Amino acid sequence: MNILLIDQVAKSEYAKKYLYYNGLLAGLELTSGHDIYFTNKTVINVDELEEATGLKFDYVIYGLGWFGSSNYFGEVKCTNAKKIVHLFKPQNDLDRKLSFCKRNNVDFIITPLPEYKDIEAQTGIKTLLFPYGYYPHLFKQRHDIPKIYDIGFSGALHQNKLYPEGEFPSQNLRLEIKKQLDEIEDVEVFWKSSDKFETARIHDNEEYAKTINRSKIWIATNASHGDVTPRYYEILGSGTLLFCEEIHESYKSVLKDGYNCVSFKTDLSDFKEKLRFYINNDTERNRIVNNALADSVQKFTWFARASKLLEDIGENK
Repeated sequence: MNILLIDQVAKSEYAKKYLYYNGLLAGLELTSGHDIYFTNKTVINVDELEEATGLKFDYVIYGLGWFGSSNYFGEVKCTNAKKIVHLFKPQNDLDRKLSFCKRNNVDFIITPLPEYKDIEAQTGIKTLLFPYGYYPHLFKQRHDIPKIYDIGFSGALHQNKLYPEGEFPSQNLRLEIKKQLDEIEDVEVFWKSSDKFETARIHDNEEYAKTINRSKIWIATNASHGDVTPRYYEILGSGTLLFCEEIHESYKSVLKDGYNCVSFKTDLSDFKEKLRFYINNDTERNRIVNNALADSVQKFTWFARASKLLEDIGENK
């Protein structure tokens, strides 16, 4: 089976900062029994590419970078291969993205968005929940790194103008979390967050991974439209307790409160109580961390995600 992945951002300098752009490609390249072809060019005419190369593609995947870079919403020419669109960032041009899928008779939409069933109903196209993954060589339990923080967080505040009003269920949630942390005595906190690119996050991925390992607990909050970001799986795979905002129902078979993560209410009414409990209760915290580590290796790596995708589209049965 031949799979063509078109992604203008994968394997770019930008993808070194935002690793998820490389995730599906990296996972597919580890699967067996398939030939994976990649291009970072905006290929509009797949038929022409097949004729020029002598290849016949069974699947063409329009990757995250298709709408993240070229923003091409017109018609493509792809007569024989089944077409898959990897959809994300609904806050940007969602209607045009879905229109692209419909006008090009896409066979599958894959998306991390928890409201994937709504997308299927709106488009009439089979839509699969395709969560993000993580890289186990980078995000792993590092026994040589001591836990020096009780809880940590790194990332943008999301109070900026990049997001339309109403994209998040709770305004200023990350600021409110910081206020609650400031009110708790005797807790060692790592916090790196703002709305300036330079100071909004830890930009070096190795240092980011190590800093997660230095903390007993790490916070994750939902992205736009309740999206469950790669951060969740990076924490789960690191031997650090994932302490996350409550998630959409469609993700509760993946992230299980009290089993592989701990969730807090979006209104933060139980935030302090739960945080204090899991900081002080090593046995319970470690039980959940160990469950998370086992799930991560088996189910949440990019290889596991790619393998499951091939199964879901009818391959690897």
